[in-house]
Amino acid sequence: MMPTALPNIAQWIQDSRFYLVFQPLISLSSGHVMGYEVLTRPLDKHNQPIAVEPFFQQASTQGLAVDIDRIIVRKIAQFIQVHDVLTPLFVNLHPDSLTDSEIHEIIQSCPSGSLIIEITERGNWVGHVVNQVVERFRHHGGTIALDDFGTGYSGLEKLVAVRPNFVKLDRSLIAQCHMYPVKRNLIASVSHMARFLGFQLIAEGIETHDELLTCIDLGVEIGQGFYFAKPVTWDQVMAPSKEIITAIQQRQQEILESSSLTLSGLDPFRTHWALMMEHLVETDLTPKEQMMTMMATAFKILQPTAMTVLRATDEGLLPIFSLGHSYQDVIPWDSPSLAIKAFQQNGPVVLQKKTDVPEDMHGPIMHVLSFPESVALFPIGKPTWGVLGADYMGPYKWSDGRLQILKGLAYLMSLLLPQPY
Repeated sequence: MMPTALPNIAQWIQDSRFYLVFQPLISLSSGHVMGYEVLTRPLDKHNQPIAVEPFFQQASTQGLAVDIDRIIVRKIAQFIQVHDVLTPLFVNLHPDSLTDSEIHEIIQSCPSGSLIIEITERGNWVGHVVNQVVERFRHHGGTIALDDFGTGYSGLEKLVAVRPNFVKLDRSLIAQCHMYPVKRNLIASVSHMARFLGFQLIAEGIETHDELLTCIDLGVEIGQGFYFAKPVTWDQVMAPSKEIITAIQQRQQEILESSSLTLSGLDPFRTHWALMMEHLVETDLTPKEQMMTMMATAFKILQPTAMTVLRATDEGLLPIFSLGHSYQDVIPWDSPSLAIKAFQQNGPVVLQKKTDVPEDMHGPIMHVLSFPESVALFPIGKPTWGVLGADYMGPYKWSDGRLQILKGLAYLMSLLLPQPY
């Protein structure tokens, strides 16, 4: 159905006719869904679709973008509550919306980490917005993704100023990246920066198998695009196909097996940790940002399938931050889980493959830890307030060197975060 002509924006705000569609973001470590981008589809008074890009451009020109964003964010917050959504939802807002007090209140009413705000790399907005973004949004628990990275001339300036939690590479960089060395070098460079600045990299607009494999090879953590799924309404959302999950896991296994990462040469790792510590000391990071920076660095070094921090609650251990998957259910205290065991005995728990797991623990462990082959968990905090865990798919086992790095990360978290953020 062809979109209709643009309506009167002020009148549209009164009617607020629109619906939401969802496109999955896929972990390029495990192949599982780690979040969804929420897209708005405006409708006219006859419930016919309106052209999306011209609609939002006209709203911005007329100074009504924030009014529309309030309506959209309120709708998404209601959706999260009604559907009990735990998977993170990404939503694109106008930069001016980040300083709007009503939008702040709506976002803060949502569960922590459930709503991630995307702001575009296009446009000259850094000078008059970024300080307010940092002071009034992120320090109140807001999570930011920098969208369309690579389309403007001031991308690095915005990257440093905003310090996003996620960076989304623009489709123009991803399209046929397997055929263009310049694109591959640019993607690899941003992936390298992600190691030291502590953000996760998202490839937007993956449409072919070759683009997927290239992004995996270049160290991109998350993928999005028609190759995985087109945007659909919530009742039509489906998990990635087995073929896609298998392709991602096989590629990661090939990279792992061909890697010369033996930890015998420690200089690269000393460099990683030194740069991370410099970043932690010299920047004004919140506790959440400190944890994300530490985990992102260790994730790049260890290359696990997934890594998670779990916090103790009255009900059990609650995942509060994950790389590689989006599991967010509480692990009950009476569950025969390895994470519970690591917390209660206040010591490390390491299993090298599924066959090491007692049969009576197969179900809970495999469910809680996303079917890992090799698992390592270390307690965090003084006194202990949580657990750091990581796992590998396939036959790979934890080496002593990798265990020491994970143990060191848990110790560093205990020093910098003696209490959960």
